[in-house]
This record gives sequence, C-alpha cells and structure tokens, in this order.
Amino acid sequence: MDEQNAREELDLIKRMVEKTKQATAESGAIFIFWGVLLTAALIGHVVLSQARLHRWIWLNWAGFTIFGWICTVIYGIRRGRRESLATYIQIAARHLYFSCGSGFLLVGLVLPWLGVYDYNAIPVLISVVTGILFFVMGGIFEWPLLRWAGVLWWAGAVALAKVPPRDRLLVYAALFAVGYLVPSVILYVRFRRQNSR
Repeated sequence: MDEQNAREELDLIKRMVEKTKQATAESGAIFIFWGVLLTAALIGHVVLSQARLHRWIWLNWAGFTIFGWICTVIYGIRRGRRESLATYIQIAARHLYFSCGSGFLLVGLVLPWLGVYDYNAIPVLISVVTGILFFVMGGIFEWPLLRWAGVLWWAGAVALAKVPPRDRLLVYAALFAVGYLVPSVILYVRFRRQNSR
C-alpha cells in the first residue's frame, strides 16, 4: 500500500467516525427525552412521598421506565430502517445503550423489588451505571465532555453513599441535572449547529 492510498483510507475512516458522531448526536434527542421522562419520575416520587403514598412510588418509577423503554425501542426500530448501513461504532454504541439500559432496569426496579437491597441504595447504583454509560460513550465518540460526565457520576455515587437516605433523592436530582441533562443538551445543540451549516 502506498502513502497516497494510506492517506485516503485514513481520511475515509475519519469521515466515517465523524458521520457516526453526528448521527449519534442527532439521536441526542432520545437522551433529552429520557431526561424529561426521568425528571417527571423524580417529581412524581417527591409528590408521592409528600402525600405519604409510599406504596405508589415503585409504580411511578416502573410506569415511567416501561413507557421510556417502549418509546426507545420504537425510536430505534424506525431509526434502523432509515439507516442503510450501521458502522461498527454505531453497533458498539447500541450495545452499550442496551446493556446500560438493562442495568438501570435491574438495579433500579427488579433487584430492589426482589429484596436484594434497600430502595435507598438505588440512586447510588444508578449513578455507577450512568457513569459507565457516559464514560464509555465519551471514549467511543472521543467526546471529553462525556468522559468527564462519567467521572462526575462515579464521584456522585460515592457522595450519595455518604448522604443520609432522607436527603439522597434531592442530591441525586442535582447530580442528574448537572451530569445528565446539561451534557445531553450541550451535545444536542452543538451538533444541531454543525448540521445547519
């Protein structure tokens, strides 16, 4: 292989990575969707707690989570039909999203329901899985902001473990706003601007 062919192949790979980044950033809408959905679930949790309707809190989270999964699956199927060819990076990212989504379902709903641990541990464990999601996603797409968001989530998990259970949800909500909503919106807006040029 001569130097010219090597450069052309390298340029092709760079263009494919950039195209994948843009395709995934466009799907940042799904991250914003989940952000809104989980914010509504957090508000529902607080309202139910204040009303002393604690037995409905699990149903609140289960309802929002199941609705989100259904919407995400439909979105993924429609998006897959529009794309003629998925790159290796897109396939890896989809596996990451699915595995972390399954992890959220297990640590947030199934395992506490089975009595493996107390419900107060959920924010800590969700933060660990969220850190994995953002850190690996940042590595796959070479987005330092996401890697730092992952580190923030891990630090948040340690901090949440030290927060008294009665205050844990409030601290988790702040972590969620800074570590999830802000990076999702920044990436979505940044790549929308790039695509409008």
